[in-house]
Amino acid sequence: MKNSNIKIVLINFLTLLTAISQTISEMWHIYWQTRKLNSSHTQQAISTKIFPLVSIVICTDNRPSLLERAIKSLEMLSYKNFEVIVIDSSLNTETTQIVNTWLSKNSFKLHYAKIEPKNISYSRNMGVKMALGTIVAFCDDNTIVPSQWLDELVLKYSEYGDKCAAVGGTVRDLSRPNSPLQFCRGITNVLSETIALRPNNYINYNRANGFWYNALIGTNSSFRKDSLEKINGYDEFLDYFLDETDVCLRLIQAGYQVHYADVTVYHFSQPSHNRVDQKHLTCWYSLAKNTAYFAFKHGFKKVPCPIFFIRLALLLTYRCFLRIICLKFTHRLPNSTLIKYIQQAYDGIRVGLWAGLNLHKANLKSHT
Repeated sequence: MKNSNIKIVLINFLTLLTAISQTISEMWHIYWQTRKLNSSHTQQAISTKIFPLVSIVICTDNRPSLLERAIKSLEMLSYKNFEVIVIDSSLNTETTQIVNTWLSKNSFKLHYAKIEPKNISYSRNMGVKMALGTIVAFCDDNTIVPSQWLDELVLKYSEYGDKCAAVGGTVRDLSRPNSPLQFCRGITNVLSETIALRPNNYINYNRANGFWYNALIGTNSSFRKDSLEKINGYDEFLDYFLDETDVCLRLIQAGYQVHYADVTVYHFSQPSHNRVDQKHLTCWYSLAKNTAYFAFKHGFKKVPCPIFFIRLALLLTYRCFLRIICLKFTHRLPNSTLIKYIQQAYDGIRVGLWAGLNLHKANLKSHT
């Protein structure tokens, strides 16, 4: 009995020695393979994994002085592995001159593209195509980013892993009294009804078949480039409004996650081709069109038909028609302007509804 036990112990001991010997041999082989590699290349690979290249895309339109201020704030970023891409739909040449000035400074890599259509989704897609980074971050020309902006965004990608396809933060509106929060951990549902501000103890909505889902605001948002490409980027029918909201929903539906970083971008609402001031909008056609289209695209099959049309009608009434009527009292607009705005909203609803219906018809044909 004792002899058999001794044999078992010897066999186990020999097996252990063999395993140790093989392990040492493999480690020695790995060591010499590593020594053969150029050390600078190894360090660069490690650095790229921990500190990936981030492509910052700024879409601008006839606001050269604001763009210059936004670019200047990027000089203060503590995260240094980034490039800047300016997509310009301006009619003037001042923006080009400002970009050329920054190119001569050589503070950081800066790329520039001049485009014709005033379509934010087209501009963002152009920026994504030009991006060399694995992460694409967006800020507007009328924002100032804090020095830790990219550090906080990149950290969340490391924290949540490959399933995390998008990270965004908070936006504070410095153009209004007391600088209120404009967006903080917001969520949106499949009809585009939105809760823009939520507390710290928030719930994540990253379910692929959910009704509510995590959303971001364009001026403080970032995405993995490969994830954006897998969902075919931004929907260019959404020329202004709900563009990044649609992207977040489609990413979550594709099995990815959207998360929030504790970093605040400072936003200054300024006149543009879409607004005279913060409340006096001129983009009623796009607001109505995109609201109707988005609801049909994402909510038509998830909400019972009568409830769907009631909720969409209420949303359009609040988002467009009531706000147009309010302009009569807040801005003393003439009736002719109000009638023009109402007509634009009506035309937008009609176009959005038909586009949404045609989208479902196309999907039905592809499944038959």
